[in-house]
Amino acid sequence: MFDQKDLNNVENDAFNIKIVKNQSFDKGLFPFKFNFTAIEPEPSQNSCYDIQPSSVVVGSRQTQEFVVRFAPTKEVGNFKSIVLATPEIAQEEIEIATNVDDLPKKGTLGVIALGFDANTTEPFLSLDKSTEMDGEKHIRIKHWSVQDEDAPSLISKLTFSNDSKADLTFNLGVTGPF
Repeated sequence: MFDQKDLNNVENDAFNIKIVKNQSFDKGLFPFKFNFTAIEPEPSQNSCYDIQPSSVVVGSRQTQEFVVRFAPTKEVGNFKSIVLATPEIAQEEIEIATNVDDLPKKGTLGVIALGFDANTTEPFLSLDKSTEMDGEKHIRIKHWSVQDEDAPSLISKLTFSNDSKADLTFNLGVTGPF
């Protein structure tokens, strides 16, 4: 698992480059060619993605289910990761093979690459009876200074709505001359 934020900070090269003599049909036109071999960076630690099982042997003609959990511990924004899997022959197959040299070598069976991309939004709490002034939300409660039957109620109900899937904590503060 390689998180994008870790890959952006890599100071080393991403590829090994070799210049080799071209042996293919166009060798007269291009006597040399470049061979690129990807250099795998160190896997990311404490990634926000968790894959279980992280390593498994899949038997012949069998399937394997993996569970991917996304659990960001901090920050709000975009979380990008790349998962690379390199299939290889299981140790049990190597042990029973008659000629080990005929088996495919590690890295010759291809690479499975998956890109994970998650966008998180910052949770917010909305209030039903608020007005926005000077960039802040305010609540206006009208109350008469004299007690009368026609006076507005001394109790006002407010409704807070949390449309996100995160639990939110809020604090109320009252200021002003009364």
